[in-house]
Amino acid sequence: MKYLTYLFVLIVLSCGKDEDTLPKFANELLGKWQLEATKISPGDIVENWTIVTNGPIFEFKANGSYTHNEKACGGIVNGIFSTNDQVLTLRYHCESNAIETNFNMNFSEGNLILSNVGCIEECSYKYRKME
Repeated sequence: MKYLTYLFVLIVLSCGKDEDTLPKFANELLGKWQLEATKISPGDIVENWTIVTNGPIFEFKANGSYTHNEKACGGIVNGIFSTNDQVLTLRYHCESNAIETNFNMNFSEGNLILSNVGCIEECSYKYRKME
């Protein structure tokens, strides 16, 4: 019984609040990624990537924050991100609105491939690692 009391105290002390932890993310996501190609379907099957010149850049940081220089909301977007399985969640504020966007995420041949969750047609974005 004495050992059960010690075990119970140890378990209670080792528990922490969820708010104290950083969002989960995939380590391979960290760094700068530049959009290099897209597959956007107007309703047909799209097999080839369309090259993008000087595409926007995501920077994912180890503290769970990110920046995106596409100038949405009147400027560079600063927010937080997390990953769960193969889904990337981006959260940021635009004016007084909280925005959350989810992407299916995978890595292929050293590239980051994002596609909008819930997109019925092809809507994929290929990023190459800059650093």
